Amino acid sequence: MKKNVASLAALVAVAGLGVSYHAAAQSIEVIYTKIPGHPTAVVPGALDLSSQPMFTEWRAFEDMTVSPDGSKWVLKSRSQAGSDLETILIMGSGTSGTMFAQEGQPVHGGVTGELYDFFGSGLGRFNSNNEFAYSARARGGVASVFQKVIHWNGSSFSIRLQMGDLITGLADAPPNPSGDERFGNSVGSVHILDNGTIGTQDSTITSIHTSRRPAIMYNNAGFHQANVTSITAIGGVGTELWKSISANSFYTSPNGLHWVAEGTINQATTIDAVLVYNDRVVLQEGSIAGDPGVLISAINASGVTPDGSWYARGIQPDGSDWAIIDGDVVAATGQPITPGSTELWGDTFLAFHVTTGGGWVLVGNTNNADTGRDTVIVRNGDTVIVREGDQVDLDGDGTLDDAYLGRGTTTLTAFDANDVAITPDGFVYFIASIHNEAGVDYQSNPSFGTPHAFFRFNPNPACLADFNNSGGTPDDADVAAFFEAWNNGEERADVNGSGGTPDDADVTYFFERWNAGC
Repeated sequence: MKKNVASLAALVAVAGLGVSYHAAAQSIEVIYTKIPGHPTAVVPGALDLSSQPMFTEWRAFEDMTVSPDGSKWVLKSRSQAGSDLETILIMGSGTSGTMFAQEGQPVHGGVTGELYDFFGSGLGRFNSNNEFAYSARARGGVASVFQKVIHWNGSSFSIRLQMGDLITGLADAPPNPSGDERFGNSVGSVHILDNGTIGTQDSTITSIHTSRRPAIMYNNAGFHQANVTSITAIGGVGTELWKSISANSFYTSPNGLHWVAEGTINQATTIDAVLVYNDRVVLQEGSIAGDPGVLISAINASGVTPDGSWYARGIQPDGSDWAIIDGDVVAATGQPITPGSTELWGDTFLAFHVTTGGGWVLVGNTNNADTGRDTVIVRNGDTVIVREGDQVDLDGDGTLDDAYLGRGTTTLTAFDANDVAITPDGFVYFIASIHNEAGVDYQSNPSFGTPHAFFRFNPNPACLADFNNSGGTPDDADVAAFFEAWNNGEERADVNGSGGTPDDADVTYFFERWNAGC
């Protein structure tokens, strides 16, 4: 029997009453999961060894990067296709993507017989033109050149560098001759500038004394080199000599004007770790940074924005964490996660990213006593946009499903380290674990690694109260459309995501949103 709409009219008057609902969950869009049999588990564009389309599902999500304008992304991942085919790069836009490069397929720009084997541990980068550069290992070709650096210009591919190519401008240790140094088998920090220049770091340079590597390069020319290049000391007085330059830490703004790199200098091991920005040490182990000051013990991750700001996160000697942008501490253990909040940052910052214009996101734990809700993504220091335990809509039909961010065992880490990115227009991409209400992790079959999924936070979610999708301000027609669905017991009328048959609480919530204008 249909419900009596007239008997519910009084609910409009109490629409201002709160309901139990995670507002942020409406904005969390699911791109891919590892849930067997679910549409989001299908790997798009996967090919078999004959380069024919094949069906396979996700096994792991490992790394991601987003273009400077936020319009494109690349996801480094694994499928269930088997050990000859599993590693794969997906390129996408918004909430959809397709295979970009895959293990077992011909190397783009390679010679006959060269197949992708795996992709670099440090995922490549886009420039401002949405061109992409990345590293890969090849199999089936000549072993002495199997490490490749590949450039995609938006329509075609070319191999820009490969193992065995000469590097100019490096200095070997005497009495060894200089000028015969070559790229090795583990080229990283691959990124492309707007003018097409490729930046890299290599710890495996050949024909050189081990004390004179690693080095960082632009194209085939050495730029900075261990135990050769001097940099300005912290505070701007004096110089220091690089002792080592860390893998996958050298990156340049697309315009080529600013760069960062992590490494060590020739100081005591208790004060030798540094972050260098534009030839100058800006953070150093054992030094105080920012206001309020934090004591640098380790630098865990860093980067440079397209418009030239540097940023980093790390720890203090007591294990507490900090996040810094251009020398300013924007978050630290014990500080409120948002202004005036009694919820304070905990001792684990997992991921930190800054975009053009200064927008930033930080993933970290808090002092929340509920271990199923104690990890958050905070935007710009003033808004919690995503929280562990948020319920999500798996299939994008507007109804929240039996799916929650985090692990079934709530003391386990909910979000993936170093996998968050904010775009200039406020979209946030991230990798996090997912489980059902019963606490069972949504894992692949066969199970592998962590029950991750790939998500996007949408700062402009669909207007729930525009129930008939007509656009514009919700009106009486939307009320009529809602009650038609509600009377029929349609799942889409369960607007508060509580599950089961739509009820009075859904009416209350609908009018709360309708009165608010969306």
